[in-house]
Amino acid sequence: MSKITDIRRSGPGFRRRTLVIDGDAWRDVASAVANQLGFEVGDEVELEDVESRIDAAEIPRAREKAIVLITARERSRAGLAQRLVDDGYSRAVAESTAGDLERIGLVDDERFAHAMARTMANARGKGRSGIARELRMAGVSEEIATEALDAALSTDDEYASARALADSAAHRSGATVDKIASKVARRGYRLPLALTVAREALEALSVNADVPDASETYLED
Repeated sequence: MSKITDIRRSGPGFRRRTLVIDGDAWRDVASAVANQLGFEVGDEVELEDVESRIDAAEIPRAREKAIVLITARERSRAGLAQRLVDDGYSRAVAESTAGDLERIGLVDDERFAHAMARTMANARGKGRSGIARELRMAGVSEEIATEALDAALSTDDEYASARALADSAAHRSGATVDKIASKVARRGYRLPLALTVAREALEALSVNADVPDASETYLED
């Protein structure tokens, strides 16, 4: 027989429970699974029995957790699986759960990518490079990401958005091409585009400053 000598909170947000058996970290489990099985420090256990109980409890608990997660917000298949792993579920159970939900349409990478790209382009003012990076990090395939990106932000729209950002930055005291371009690039726009709109914004500001105000122009008698 072995003994549970500690149950540690672990993982992102301390959502996992690490079972310590005979002084050694043995296995991470989701907190919901640990609570359901009622593990306590000092319990004497057979490792094979504990492992089989965990495996059996993981499947329904992982599905319950996944439903909660996708109800709160749209997720990609890869993103959902990774979140379940982070919570302490085994990789096999996490992948299987995400795949099952994808098959019945509750998880859809294409729908997720389009929604995410629209939000980042419209609400957050991100550029194409920034959006593409976020989609890759979410585990969306390159093909789906490209399609969603083109639908959310065309190259013409991206230029207009970047130029508007540069125009706003150009009115700040001490604005330079480098400072404006840096601000635009940090919002996920390509550096060549950021430099272009920064130069254009400063040039336009300079031209407008040289044009006399109509209210100050007088006609001689």
